[in-house]
Amino acid sequence: VRERGFDIDLVKLISDVVTIPMLASSGAGVVEHFSEVLTKANASAAFAAGIFHPKEIMIVAGIHSVKEHLLKEGIEARI
Repeated sequence: VRERGFDIDLVKLISDVVTIPMLASSGAGVVEHFSEVLTKANASAAFAAGIFHPKEIMIVAGIHSVKEHLLKEGIEARI
């Protein structure tokens, strides 16, 4: 089962009330899920692990794809 994305409402609820960086974890199934949680929920960072487990996504190519997508969306990412 492919992940359906981060829990945007929960991450936003927490990030709006804490003064420490909010790190979103679990839920990414496509690269767009990362830009969504970083922009709509104000997460400081988003963990990636499960998205790279399916056989159709190679780990190195997958990580690069996520970072390229974030940069294209104007979100800072280390390459």
